[in-house]
Amino acid sequence: MAASHGPVQQQGGPVVPPESGGTDNPNDGAYPLTYYEHYGVNPFIDADEDALSTFALDGDTASYEILKQYLRDGFLVDPDSVRVEEYVNSLPQGYSAADTALGLHLDAGPAPFGDEGYSLLRVGVSNPEPTTARDPVSLVFVVDVSGSMASDNRLGLAKEVIYGISQQMIPGDRAAIVTYADQVRVARDFTDDDHARDISGTARRLRPGGSTYAEAGLTLAYDLAADEMRQERRVRLVLLSDGVANVGSTGPDSILKIVDEYAQRNATLTTIGVGITGNYNDVLMEVLANRGNGTYHYLANREAASRFLEESVAGIFTETARDARIQVEFNPKVVRKYRLIGYENRAVADEDFRDDSLDFGEVGFARDVSALYELRLHDDPPADAVVAQAHLRWLDPQTWEPTELSASIEVNDVAGDLTATDPYFRQTAAAAEFAELLRESFWAQCSDLDSVAELLDGVEPDLGENRSYQELRRLVVEANRHFEPSCRR
Repeated sequence: MAASHGPVQQQGGPVVPPESGGTDNPNDGAYPLTYYEHYGVNPFIDADEDALSTFALDGDTASYEILKQYLRDGFLVDPDSVRVEEYVNSLPQGYSAADTALGLHLDAGPAPFGDEGYSLLRVGVSNPEPTTARDPVSLVFVVDVSGSMASDNRLGLAKEVIYGISQQMIPGDRAAIVTYADQVRVARDFTDDDHARDISGTARRLRPGGSTYAEAGLTLAYDLAADEMRQERRVRLVLLSDGVANVGSTGPDSILKIVDEYAQRNATLTTIGVGITGNYNDVLMEVLANRGNGTYHYLANREAASRFLEESVAGIFTETARDARIQVEFNPKVVRKYRLIGYENRAVADEDFRDDSLDFGEVGFARDVSALYELRLHDDPPADAVVAQAHLRWLDPQTWEPTELSASIEVNDVAGDLTATDPYFRQTAAAAEFAELLRESFWAQCSDLDSVAELLDGVEPDLGENRSYQELRRLVVEANRHFEPSCRR
């Protein structure tokens, strides 16, 4: 685990001191007591030695939102906070909606960065069109009301999210609120006539103060969930916190024991991080969502909260798929070597791909996700030869029955020129390279953000009106003001 680094700077208030002893910033970083974990960078694999690549899907978006907070405050993001797949999957992918629960898409073209002669393969998963028809659920809001939630209006932002989520409730939905600080309590129990106004009224009365007893808060929330599941109701837990735990069991391993028992049942856990400028534990928030069959999001301000409520909140109420994973089989007669870009902490053993008893990944509802591979092909392969075959497998969250889809791509399907690729393909490539540069990947040492901006400029005629494109382009420009490339190859 690593703490953030970079110049110390006071903006919007004083730097928060350590919790005990001294007044200096303990990690010499942009924000004190901010914790991330670096999961390494995937290497190139020789296809004739290992033709299979297997990983769990991930619909998290927090890493990309954390970048925005750093840049907003005038810092270059901590490299350890960057997870490439979350940058990619925060952007629309342009796939057609799936007819089944999920759809599988493959496309490829020249790799726009790095050495010449490489190709880029995009493996995409699409969701069906959103629908308002769904079964009622039981919501449990688990709210951190400790003292650390007072800074930067963290608790105020959490209250707004609770109100926004409650506005999406339908007849038959139920909601409860559990709070934790020094003590834990049920601030609002389930009733049969829940109304958004009543739920938000309880949230408005919450006040911050005290230590952070996250373990007890989750335990009480899951106790409420167990009562609902005994009534055969589906439960959605929503944790709103800065991820800091300093009372009871404070590490991910201890707290995860609480989550695991319920993760394979009808309860899901979505984690929503708020606040970063004082103390924030990205590691805990991510791993809780991964193991809790949910997704992890970070909200820095009202703008981010509004976008989450507009684009991602449906995933709290409705599950499209459980335990989704992909296995790509490369043809060693065509592919010399390959590298999966990102998903380092989502790796799955090849032999476990069809073991439905294991925990894999969640994609979120109405969010398309992608993975990129950098490929080196053999010289002059046959045009009709298969480059790779991808398999997508998931469980139906209602019946627990597995579904598997397959798709392949041939040499003649690989675009010969980058301009012939889909504009979303090029935007995705730019987002991945942006993340590679920010996390100081070995494979991006000799690239630069000017090249990323240039690629984005090329898709402006097609995607320029999209809010997501405009924001990505702006973030690249802002990051470039702080970025110092180095080429050591």
